[in-house]
Amino acid sequence: MAYPQDIRFVPTGLCVVAMIWASFELISVWLPADRDLDHQMIRLLRNPDHPERMNGPPVLEESMRDFTALGGYAVLILTTICFAIFAQTELGRGTLFFFLLTVVGGFAFSVLLKNIFQRDRPSIVPHLSHVSGSTSFPSSHAMMSVIVFVTIGLLLSQLTSHSHLKKLLIAMPLALATLVGLSRVCMGVHFPSDVLGGWFGGLLWTWIAFLIRGRLRRQFNVNQPLAHDVAKSPDASAFSN
Repeated sequence: MAYPQDIRFVPTGLCVVAMIWASFELISVWLPADRDLDHQMIRLLRNPDHPERMNGPPVLEESMRDFTALGGYAVLILTTICFAIFAQTELGRGTLFFFLLTVVGGFAFSVLLKNIFQRDRPSIVPHLSHVSGSTSFPSSHAMMSVIVFVTIGLLLSQLTSHSHLKKLLIAMPLALATLVGLSRVCMGVHFPSDVLGGWFGGLLWTWIAFLIRGRLRRQFNVNQPLAHDVAKSPDASAFSN
């Protein structure tokens, strides 16, 4: 199994996000600082008469609050622990270490970027979600949801040769990460460019991690993605049909 081929969608995703981000910034350059696209999009999402509320029905605001929780520390830590247990028991210690290093390293990278850029969070509308820090770029929710969910999806997709199932296991995590990022703008706690930066950083980190993993597996001639005991298990055949 050629691991770099399994992540060939990531460079495409990086290019798409980079193009949107670049266009976003280029347009904003020609606008006043308080009227750039970042500020305008946040204002557009709020009721002008009641800025503490989103435009649209109350269920939309509640849904965005639910989506933003998917990228919170509680959900991501729980997801990481659950998949780590699965990886230990079903995929082998090597996959477990790779997964944990990718997630922990990605979090450290996110914190480093926030400390470098030191961008303040939006203050033009009331926040609809609790935030634990004052720095805004990149969005940790957007970045870490990409790293955690997409890494899990890629690792699971390598358990099957079914092309449609592979695409589903990759598309669903991407959809979750997209909803998390969009919800952060709706909550008024991040600028759109913060989210675009988070998506870009998450995809870049995940891509590099899998490229390194693929090179190491080829170097040590590791061709079987499943642990030895799972490869012999009757249940494992379900992933290859």
